[in-house]
Amino acid sequence: MNSESISVRPRLPLRVMGAGLLTLAALITLGCRTAMPAKAAGERVEVVKTPNGGIQPQAVVDAQGTIHLIYFKGEARAGDLFYQRRAAGQTAWSEPLRVNSQAGAAVATGTIRGGQLALGKAGRLHAVWFGSQGARPRGPLNPAMPAESPHNGTPLLYSRLNDAGTAFEPQRNLMQATFGLDGGPSVAADPKGNVYAVWHAQDSTGTGEAARRVWIARSQDEGRTFSREAHAWKEPTGVCPCCSTKAFADRRGNLYALYRMAANRTERDMVLLASTDEGRTFRGARIDPWPVDT
Repeated sequence: MNSESISVRPRLPLRVMGAGLLTLAALITLGCRTAMPAKAAGERVEVVKTPNGGIQPQAVVDAQGTIHLIYFKGEARAGDLFYQRRAAGQTAWSEPLRVNSQAGAAVATGTIRGGQLALGKAGRLHAVWFGSQGARPRGPLNPAMPAESPHNGTPLLYSRLNDAGTAFEPQRNLMQATFGLDGGPSVAADPKGNVYAVWHAQDSTGTGEAARRVWIARSQDEGRTFSREAHAWKEPTGVCPCCSTKAFADRRGNLYALYRMAANRTERDMVLLASTDEGRTFRGARIDPWPVDT
């Protein structure tokens, strides 16, 4: 979970050791191969430390081979996210930019997977993360919990790189009608300017993991504004609370999401959701069964 190393294959997609490994593996599988340079004979994998002593690295690589990296640093319950990049063929990283506009607004404890990064239109970067107890703005309150509880109102925070590419914009909360954020949110973006935040949570219609749903908030203007979150899929599969979601977008307007369901206490199957209309509707399929009561 808190891996401090990343492995780099020069001029090829970055492979992040730990929680981020799935990101690039799935990215390649889901239709982004055309942006990836061909592998040269005799290349080797280089293992490097995450810069600035960071943990929970997650990365994307652009068509020019530049590595874009986000990672966590600081107190586990109230730390910060930083962004750095490294050009193809170089060994030096850029100076770190703090992603969260409020100090201590990020978390790296328990089942929280750290910040997530996506590369969108014209190379703009988009980030989402699990807000800390002191993070502002807050999310909606869970009516089943005391309103004054520091665990109530946990926000899903979002920021994007500004137009000049010099700093990240002030953080925003994307949860308008859901609560009980857990596991790990995800973000995806495409070259058309669509940005998608995906997470699992509850609303006021039920309690427990069987009532959890996968939600999506959509932006069609490069993250300037987002829609109110909506169910990604109508099927009541539930969602395993401590498991994360992963979302990926391709150049054709297709959007994919992976999550682990939680039905009848014993069905923990992996589910793949796919949308061909820029996240408006989804079809779903169980792709990996896992019968376990835990």
